[in-house]
Amino acid sequence: MSFKHRLAVTAASSVAILGMVAVTPASAATLSPASSHTGSVGCFNYSWADGTVSYTIYYHNTCTVKSAIAGTTDALFDNKWCANVAADGKGHTVVYNKPMTFSSARGGSC
Repeated sequence: MSFKHRLAVTAASSVAILGMVAVTPASAATLSPASSHTGSVGCFNYSWADGTVSYTIYYHNTCTVKSAIAGTTDALFDNKWCANVAADGKGHTVVYNKPMTFSSARGGSC
């Protein structure tokens, strides 16, 4: 087999392999999107989406005074989280277990 023929065969097989690799991510994109959750408690509107490693909870204090939002996760230990938020303030908190409950305290603090 000549050098040119081997080069052509190698190039053709490389293109075929790259074509298969390029198709693989498209099949991964067919997975269903994460479920999103929204709600409100006291002065706060909140939202979060199902995660695989962590969950980011977004919140907005709709009251005219500083308030605290708190919650629990499904962890056995260290399952509580809390955030102080200024009037009309927004923020987010990252937790590493699924959020379970939410509560709010006007003028409260963590």
